[in-house]
Amino acid sequence: MFEPMPELVIYCYGAYQPLFNTMKDVIFEEGIPPYLNQTHNALIIVDDLMSELGNDSRLANLFTKGSHHRNLSIVFIVQNLFHKGSQMRNIHLNSHYLVLFKNPRDKTQITHLGRQMFPGKNKSIQEIFEDATSPAYGYLFLDFHPMTEDYLRMRTGIFPGDEPFVYQTK
Repeated sequence: MFEPMPELVIYCYGAYQPLFNTMKDVIFEEGIPPYLNQTHNALIIVDDLMSELGNDSRLANLFTKGSHHRNLSIVFIVQNLFHKGSQMRNIHLNSHYLVLFKNPRDKTQITHLGRQMFPGKNKSIQEIFEDATSPAYGYLFLDFHPMTEDYLRMRTGIFPGDEPFVYQTK
C-alpha cells in the first residue's frame, strides 16, 4: 500500500481515545505538532481536526510541499467533503486519494463531487457510491494520483485479502 514504507506513523487527534494506549508503534499528538515541518518519510493521520485546521496553512503545506518533497502520506479524516475554510479547497485539490463511506444524512456531497470528477455523469457516480457503500463498512476509494490509469479511479476492495472491484462511469 505504501512505497517506500513510512518510517513513522504520527496520529494527530482532536479528541483523545483510550484505544491510543494500545498502539505502541504510533506517535500520538494532540493537534498538529510543530516538528512536522521537519518530518520525512512518514504517514500522518489527522483526525477530528477539520474545524480547527480548515483555515490553517500548516495542513495545506503538508498536502502540497510535505507530501511531494518529504515523502509524507497524509490521511485527513473529515465528516464533510466541502467543509468551509480558507485552506480546504487547496487541500482537496492536492489530495491523491479519497475514501468515501456511507453518510445517509447528506448525499448531495457525493453528487457535487461527481459533477467535479465526471461532468454529465452524475447519476452514474451516485449509483457507484451506493453500490460500493451498501455492505456494512463498505467504501468507495477514489484515486486521483497523476500516475493512475483513468480506468482505476474508482475502486473498492483495495486491501490484501479483499476482492478488488473497479467501477466505471456509464
